[in-house]
Amino acid sequence: MAKTLPIPEWARRHNYYWHSNPKSKTRSKTLFDKCVIRPKIKKCWDIIKSDHSIPEDVEDAWKTIYRIDPAYNHSDNANMLGGRVVQSACDMILIENKDPAEVLDWANQKFMAYVPRDWDGGTDADKWSKYIEEVPDIIRNSVEGLREAMHGQPIFGETELYGHLPHNELGHKNLPDYVGVGDLKTKWSRKNSRSKTGFATNSLPKDLSGQFEMANVYQVAGGWYINGKRPVWLLYVNKDDYRLFNEANCDQLQPEFLEDVVKDTAMHHKVTEKMLLLADNTSDLMELVSPEWDQLCWQEPPGYLEEAHRLFKI
Repeated sequence: MAKTLPIPEWARRHNYYWHSNPKSKTRSKTLFDKCVIRPKIKKCWDIIKSDHSIPEDVEDAWKTIYRIDPAYNHSDNANMLGGRVVQSACDMILIENKDPAEVLDWANQKFMAYVPRDWDGGTDADKWSKYIEEVPDIIRNSVEGLREAMHGQPIFGETELYGHLPHNELGHKNLPDYVGVGDLKTKWSRKNSRSKTGFATNSLPKDLSGQFEMANVYQVAGGWYINGKRPVWLLYVNKDDYRLFNEANCDQLQPEFLEDVVKDTAMHHKVTEKMLLLADNTSDLMELVSPEWDQLCWQEPPGYLEEAHRLFKI
């Protein structure tokens, strides 16, 4: 693993402590989340937990928490819920050796306890109702696919990898789902107005050249580099089947391709580091980026977007 370096002052002053997959969010969203939202949430919780805070400040802190804290502002969605529940269910079956029937019952209860978003016109509620039907099949297919992916190895779940990509001063963090090299991606049915049910099966990718799949390649590439370049894999699962990609059957997971992805990722991180270095404060930093509001990563609750619009003066 790459040598761990201290966090320089120019990063600490912006509350930016490590890099992550550059394809998971736009740079503007990453900087806004790490440098603006997270410190504001921390400040609110410090006020709430302090024995010396006055009631008015505590009340204001709670209002802010309910607007911008992902744990309280209904930013969760049925797709993310599904991914979490399926991964936890697979852990229970494959690692904890629990009875699959009991695990499926647990998964159903977790889904039933979910409260859908109330700010997206009912889209999330519709997906949640549909996904409840698919949970058992996706869990079964995930377990089968994971057994193939990890055949002959000791099985363990999510781990944290941290190391430095080439020529970066800040570290890169990666959280592989399984055995330090593999990630599970669940594919839930998508809304389709032309279908009688209102949904269509979300097909499994044939390769990893698509936009969303390439983001997954960037995700595993960072971990590949800082984890000794051990072969990585991606498992895609829907309600009907699964498809496993690794370096034996996928060009995008071969070392030469991953090296290029790591170089591109490191270059992206280097630009971010230059911005952090040049900006005297976080307000100056945010003036160096422009939010792409139409991107998926900016689909956030109204209170969160109000905060972003105010900062970017929209």
